[in-house]
Amino acid sequence: MTVTLDGKTLDCKRLAEDCVIAATQWDAWVSAAYKRKTKVFGVYRKWVLEVVENGVNWTSSNCKSFQDSGAAGTALTFAVTDQVRVISTSVYVLDVSIDARDLAGQNIRYYTLTLQEA
Repeated sequence: MTVTLDGKTLDCKRLAEDCVIAATQWDAWVSAAYKRKTKVFGVYRKWVLEVVENGVNWTSSNCKSFQDSGAAGTALTFAVTDQVRVISTSVYVLDVSIDARDLAGQNIRYYTLTLQEA
């Protein structure tokens, strides 16, 4: 699986995708009976990516770049190519969670990105 975000190829260890249905519901009285009405507006997709960086200083880190893009509300290009499907869309960074470790002098950074389709 090849994953790129903002033109950067990621060492993505896990990718989860959700299709979220945007809808509202309300109570109604129809023909002398209670009904639960639903209005569906559409769908949008969200992804959670688990990524690893090894031996990259913080100022050059993709993780830092994605934090900055999320804070600025910048839409980024997102592409996934694997044997099952191809994704090519624009996304917003909703969350960046970092687990930075110093393992025997190695600079290894694990981070999780939450993306939403723009």
